[in-house]
Amino acid sequence: MSDFLRLVGERLRMVRKLKGLTQDQLAEKTGKDSMSKSHISDIERGQRNISLLTLEILMNALEIDPSELFNFQKLDGEGIHEKKLILDIHKSMLMERGLDEVKYVVRTTNDFLDTIDAKESGRRNRKS
Repeated sequence: MSDFLRLVGERLRMVRKLKGLTQDQLAEKTGKDSMSKSHISDIERGQRNISLLTLEILMNALEIDPSELFNFQKLDGEGIHEKKLILDIHKSMLMERGLDEVKYVVRTTNDFLDTIDAKESGRRNRKS
């Protein structure tokens, strides 16, 4: 299963829920008999590779444009349990930034992790 399919599926699920729609209601809004609840469920779980036409139909039913769908910054981590997927989300966000901003994020992350490691080391030393 593709991480990108999972990202898009998760984003579709979040938008659907924000709009207060069930999978059945979204299926009805697509106006297509072939779009069932199970079809939408497969898409949201990243289990189904869909065409751009199907993606367009879903975006029209959700009344969103591509920029809203592909804004992975709005993913908050809820429902995403795998570390790799979370890292892919961050990578996607950073790819849209300039090199100086990415370097700043890396430096800040390193400083943060060094601080966490130092606190952990201090706790271990006190327990000894």
